[in-house]
Amino acid sequence: MHIISGKWYPKDSSTQYQAQLEVTGDNYQLRLESATFEQANTLSGQWSQVSISDRLGNTERKLTLVDGSLFTTPDNDSVDQLLRQGGNNQLKWSLWLHQHETKMSSVLTMLLLTIVCVFGFAKWGLPWTSHLVAHALPQQMGEFIGKQSLDFIDQYFLRPTNISEAQQQQIVSRFKSRLQPVSDNPDIHYQLHFRDMSVAGIGMPNAFALPSGDIILTDKFVELSDDADEIDSVLLHEMGHVEKRHSLEMLTQNSLTTMIVILVLGNPDGISELATGLGTALVSNHYSRQYETEADEYAFQKMLQLGINPQAFVNILTRMEDYVSQEVEEADKSRSNTEQEIRVDTDTEVDISSTRLSDFLSTHPNTERRIDMAKKYSQCFEQGLRVCD
Repeated sequence: MHIISGKWYPKDSSTQYQAQLEVTGDNYQLRLESATFEQANTLSGQWSQVSISDRLGNTERKLTLVDGSLFTTPDNDSVDQLLRQGGNNQLKWSLWLHQHETKMSSVLTMLLLTIVCVFGFAKWGLPWTSHLVAHALPQQMGEFIGKQSLDFIDQYFLRPTNISEAQQQQIVSRFKSRLQPVSDNPDIHYQLHFRDMSVAGIGMPNAFALPSGDIILTDKFVELSDDADEIDSVLLHEMGHVEKRHSLEMLTQNSLTTMIVILVLGNPDGISELATGLGTALVSNHYSRQYETEADEYAFQKMLQLGINPQAFVNILTRMEDYVSQEVEEADKSRSNTEQEIRVDTDTEVDISSTRLSDFLSTHPNTERRIDMAKKYSQCFEQGLRVCD
């Protein structure tokens, strides 16, 4: 028989009584030290039916008896001893968990396991889940998100184009007659938009696609393009992003990450920032290397089908990066000569070359590797192949 001292509270009452809990086998009997309780001075029941709270340090243990009354005791060791001898698996699990919580080796092991699980989910689980969700969404969802994103970037990043109507019509007509027919998804309604985009007063060559099929071409990009094949190669690349649903996957990843943060931290402020975050990311073309590689492969395969030398993609990509590099270098020289920096109202110093223009140098990461892949497809083109393994 085990005797545990503590306090007893009748069901739905805050009145407390000094009591002892006697446990023999699978039976218990509660004895009150004061006989003032009107109903009875003893209670009994089966020990296996008693609900026992988990142990938390030396905090008083709470035992809910069969009749719903409550018995509390600071004698955690005696309760643990009874749990070891009892047949309640759930209570044994609680005791086992507490034992490991008090061991530094177990705590460090669980911490390491948690870090590994979080890293694994972030690296593999989140992209896999995002891929499934993005490809399960109907095209109407992409069109809705695309419209919202286009309105946002038009308001904050872009300006009306200076490209002539005739040149715009020429590019659009060629896109509809030459590129759009090779699309793998007839449900996507592609539409080209021409905009002027400047950073620190310098026109930026850029092209990006929204999940709706809207593709934005900047004035400087069109200006730097030497021929139609160079423009078409970039358009095919952007079509690859749309048809592979990269922007939807990126949005889904951001949404899942935000929801996880909200669940952990309880901060709902990030929900309203999802749509604007997608627009900002698309303007800078901050796709992952995997997304860029998939879009490149899509473009190169389509270029072989259309009889376009993939070298055109290398030419325009190299020219765009050379232009941006040159502008950054000139901005650095100008800043060095004048020893002046832009100051915000808070007196925060802003270095133009390092904080804004140079972002566009990382727009398409691992450029050399992409150029090597384009050259491989170019060799297939020169051999007259329509498929390059």
